[in-house]
Amino acid sequence: MKEKFNISLLGKYLSGNCTAEEHKTVQAWINSAPENQAVFEEVQKVWMLSGMDDTQLAVDVDAGWSELNKRIRAVEVLQAEIREEKKQKTRQLSYVFMRVAAVFILIFGFFFLFNHLNKQKNTPSIVYTASEVSEQPFVLADGSEVYLNEDAQITYPEKFNAQTREINFEGEAFFKVAHNAEKPFVIHCGEVEVEVLGTSFDLCTCPDDDQITLYLESGKVRFSSLDKDKGTIREQVILAPGDKAVYDKKTGVICHSQFNGQNYLAWKTGVLTFEKTPLTEVFEALENTYNIQINAADTYNEYTLTARFDHESPKSIFKVLHTIFGINYSMDGQNVTLN
Repeated sequence: MKEKFNISLLGKYLSGNCTAEEHKTVQAWINSAPENQAVFEEVQKVWMLSGMDDTQLAVDVDAGWSELNKRIRAVEVLQAEIREEKKQKTRQLSYVFMRVAAVFILIFGFFFLFNHLNKQKNTPSIVYTASEVSEQPFVLADGSEVYLNEDAQITYPEKFNAQTREINFEGEAFFKVAHNAEKPFVIHCGEVEVEVLGTSFDLCTCPDDDQITLYLESGKVRFSSLDKDKGTIREQVILAPGDKAVYDKKTGVICHSQFNGQNYLAWKTGVLTFEKTPLTEVFEALENTYNIQINAADTYNEYTLTARFDHESPKSIFKVLHTIFGINYSMDGQNVTLN
């Protein structure tokens, strides 16, 4: 009895890409019924006439549809030859051939899709997580330099494609992107996308934070929030040097402002500088730099600080605050209590 056969398996058999077990399966199907034998012989005939072989199966995306049209035209030529021999062929064989022509196109379509997906799937992707603050830059294939903060994670291709330079990022890092006007550098971080051509900036997108923050040092950046369900941009701002963008994960709103100083880079440089800075802002800088939580019984709004700390520990800084302002403190791991 004729059995329904697996199109993709038959294509693998003809291209020589099936396993020994799959080879036996196809042979068993061919031998199970005369009509299966007839279908196979016609598929094989179309396959050979159209010149399809293993190397041509590895089509690229750009040439795929053009190649498919060539194959269809080859089938049409073969159909014309069969019409010339129509008197010698039975109606059943003509019917079989029509089925074979359709099967052939389906086979090619399957392998076109299969090879395209495999080509995308096999693109090497590398994940790197920093175990500590990196003193030396992490250099990508295009020459861009990334200074990673502790636990920051970057996912990047071994080689960028011809159109864009895209990576995924989580944590905090300072980027110095190599300029290439024809290949934008795109950073994906959750619901935010950052696109640059060549610039330097600090990006903080830590999983436990409610915000994603970017400080632009030089160049120009497009900072966008995305609606992933619709695949659209919800909001975007263009940043110039000295600009800061903050995306609130809870509200989905981007705030755009300017910033002064370079305390945002203290995790990298080890330097904190304050000039008549309210203590509330000092505490915020200390929390961001040292990944600590400061619990204060008072707001300390009446105090301002002018000081420079160069590679100081949190404990030594709080000793200075105690000496200057008489603020008592206690430290328990990453928690600091002021009273």
